[in-house]
Amino acid sequence: MEKKHKIIFFGRKDCMVSKKFIKELKKYSNNVKVIMNDKIKQKFPKNIFFWEGDYIMCFRSFYILPKKFIKKAKIAAINFHPGPPNYRGIGCVNFAILNSEKFYGSTCHLLTKKIDSGKILDVIKFKIKKKDNIESILKKTYNFQFLQLKKILKNGLSIKKIKKMQHLMRHKKWSSKLYTRKELNNLYDIAKNIKIASQDLDKYLRATVTNKFRPFLRIKNKNYYFS
Repeated sequence: MEKKHKIIFFGRKDCMVSKKFIKELKKYSNNVKVIMNDKIKQKFPKNIFFWEGDYIMCFRSFYILPKKFIKKAKIAAINFHPGPPNYRGIGCVNFAILNSEKFYGSTCHLLTKKIDSGKILDVIKFKIKKKDNIESILKKTYNFQFLQLKKILKNGLSIKKIKKMQHLMRHKKWSSKLYTRKELNNLYDIAKNIKIASQDLDKYLRATVTNKFRPFLRIKNKNYYFS
């Protein structure tokens, strides 16, 4: 990647790995615009809609980029998805634990109008250990995503290189299943998952409990959280 290339990076506020992404991108370009956010359903900023350049890079951003904006990337609009191709959407780590998966991973792919459906550029997989929980798996995932960034930057991003990466990954296909926020929210409702929780409470808790989130029981319009 040449220093003159224009890049816009969408990341997450207060995220150390997002900061590593920015630092790495600035090694390769003198023209990196950074857009950070930390809230779900934030409206896409109007003041950046007129940006045009070579690359769009997304990592942990809550923004859903409009199709018209994605097209503004002359060479590539790239997303780093925190999950393997068989886990699309939201809450992928939660459902991978719930489904007793042995492996997890990260997927680097081109951005399209549809969520997690663009052509795949790179996939990294790693083993899920028995002691792993949501946070430990996500930590590994983010670190592997950073390695994916370094890998593609080292290879050099050009239209020719992008097409070569697509060709090498042509056998990798996205799952037809898309996990939604509604499904993730429902997963935290113990009443809706009583069968799963009663069969394997430890697994259910591993699939739901983090420092910020807890499963809950709703009684008379009030949520009582599992502590």
